[in-house]
Amino acid sequence: MTAQNLNPPAPDLDPREAVAALAASSRPYLLGVRHHSPALAVVLPALLDAADPEVVCVELPADFQPWLAHLADPGTQAPVALAGARVDGGLGFYPFADFSPELVAIRWAWKRGAEVVCCDLPLSDRGWQATAQAPLAEEAGPRAVSFAEGLARAGSGRDGDDMWDRAVEVLAPGCEPEA
Repeated sequence: MTAQNLNPPAPDLDPREAVAALAASSRPYLLGVRHHSPALAVVLPALLDAADPEVVCVELPADFQPWLAHLADPGTQAPVALAGARVDGGLGFYPFADFSPELVAIRWAWKRGAEVVCCDLPLSDRGWQATAQAPLAEEAGPRAVSFAEGLARAGSGRDGDDMWDRAVEVLAPGCEPEA
């Protein structure tokens, strides 16, 4: 993927075209992960086999790096969770089941000798702390539609997990892993 491809999609780009362009990228090989997605957990080993990565990054706080060996250990039986306290007193809780794509990726990487890196902020980082409340809509003026909102509207238009369920989970059985 070139640096040009890493820029956010243009606001007028159809969200489905942007997702298709991201899905077609092979360097870096990016897999969007929805926590506890059975469809993704099933196909993830085949996708990782095809990509043959040297490093697998998982979205977990960097503080959890030493615990990855325990998650990868064949003796660790799911369900299992990692938990940590943030500086502001908040808690981070990360549950894993056998159908958690993150757990599947960690175990896949460990079996093949690929490095696994927790690529999120450490729990001590101020980025985890609550930020000031956004101004009210009437104070802020017209608001641009985010990419995620545009994608949701292009799908079912309903809130919540409906878009993922309709676009991925229900269509997954019998599909190629890339789909």
